[in-house]
Amino acid sequence: MSYSQERVQGAADHWGLVIGEPLTGGSRSAVFAARDAGGSDVVLKLPPTRDDGRGAASAEAAALSSWARTGAAITLLDATDDALLLERARPGAGWPWGSQKAAVGPMVDVAGELLSRLWSAPTPAHQLPTLDEVYPEHERVARGDAALEQRERGEPDRGLLGLLRLPDARAAADHLSHTTREPRLLHGDFITKNVVSSADSPVGWVVLDPLPVIGDPGAEVGAFAAYQPAELILPVAESLARLTGIEVRRSLRWTAVWTVHQAAQAWRKDQEEVDTLIASATVRALLIPDGPAR
Repeated sequence: MSYSQERVQGAADHWGLVIGEPLTGGSRSAVFAARDAGGSDVVLKLPPTRDDGRGAASAEAAALSSWARTGAAITLLDATDDALLLERARPGAGWPWGSQKAAVGPMVDVAGELLSRLWSAPTPAHQLPTLDEVYPEHERVARGDAALEQRERGEPDRGLLGLLRLPDARAAADHLSHTTREPRLLHGDFITKNVVSSADSPVGWVVLDPLPVIGDPGAEVGAFAAYQPAELILPVAESLARLTGIEVRRSLRWTAVWTVHQAAQAWRKDQEEVDTLIASATVRALLIPDGPAR
């Protein structure tokens, strides 16, 4: 995490906050419970600093502002270049769904409602990166995670199949990105760990911790599905695509891309099952471009 006591104190002074305990769950930002001058529960978030020493809060603030009326995202109260002041979602519980197939219906219904609301928002004036611009970073993270897991587990071949398939995933992602007809504002990290319960939301849930990008909504369906247990990945992708009105095959192709990344990252309990899935004829076929990119 990229923060210092000076950054925390500076934000506290700026907004008149009493800082509470650090909140867990994020790996990129420092997040703290806090109370404002009126005694309300709020959250202080300090995104990582960039190479120039400035904060990286502006993109997230722009996306949250665009989503303010959707009821699908955490409420942004205020922001500086260095920090975000957020409303605290209550009860704030994480998603309870596990690997049971009986949970697929409710999970897809909520995810579909959240995505439909997020995608309905206008693209903010703030210049956001496109999905194809940030894709190399996703690949870098996958390789870095693989090296870490291999080293810490003492398993030098862990994630190897996913690493070997990354070039195929990159080619598929490039083709899909360059054939996107209706790019939209995407959350950029729409997975179950970034959804919490909220009594104030019409959906009952809100998203948080976006990494906003402009791109193919099928990529968002695919990222969500790939994070599920291996046996649910393709069924969830197809169901969610149909529910949100997104082209099913494109969503499945993006799902194949992100499942390769999941396999390469090598952290999953169901690693063997994910490896088997990306080695299947189904996933291999999904990684093959349907036609020339424009």
